[in-house]
Amino acid sequence: MKEAQSGRVVIVTGGSGALGRANLARFLAAGDRVVVPWIVPGERDAIEAEEARALAEGRLVLVRADLAEDSGARAAAEALPGAEVLVNGVGGFAGGSSVHETELELWERMHRINLRTAVAMSRAVVPGMLARGRGAIVNIGSRAAYECSPGLAAYAAAKAGVHALTVTLQRELVASGVRVNAVVPATIDTPANRAAMPDADFSSWTPPARIADVIHWLSRPESEAV
Repeated sequence: MKEAQSGRVVIVTGGSGALGRANLARFLAAGDRVVVPWIVPGERDAIEAEEARALAEGRLVLVRADLAEDSGARAAAEALPGAEVLVNGVGGFAGGSSVHETELELWERMHRINLRTAVAMSRAVVPGMLARGRGAIVNIGSRAAYECSPGLAAYAAAKAGVHALTVTLQRELVASGVRVNAVVPATIDTPANRAAMPDADFSSWTPPARIADVIHWLSRPESEAV
């Protein structure tokens, strides 16, 4: 069964970040209705300011939810019932210390924000997708999971979990009409990254809108062979 080309219900987590805002704009431009969960008031305020029209028209719904908990994930999934697309984009980065110097609390924080949120949201939407016989999940991975650079073990391990989740979910759902993929960006051209690495070659970085185009394509029927 093919997915509709527009008017779908899409959940974009991490929607206040640079890539998240690009994803939000891309799906709204395609005519989809989008749910963006938030937990910090500043995140909500930024989206409200940028997407006031979509909010007023009911094409965008903001819902306060801790996505690392089943209750928060369910709240996001139920904000607009019938989600056909989930973009697991919420995440966080921390690093700079060796494995033996990294506190266990940091390991737990990286796991909670990067992997647990993706697991909880997938658990919340997959049953409905299975019942409808269609759906797409796109996770945001990281090259750090493959490169395993010194000082980044907690973050890399969490993102490696996201990659394992992606492959396992796809294999579990392969015959169901629900597709699962991940994108693994190189350095994203964001103001925060430019500020953190002012001497880098920005020309080799990827704009968030280009990545959002790929994510949107992976949500569409044309990508079903991927």
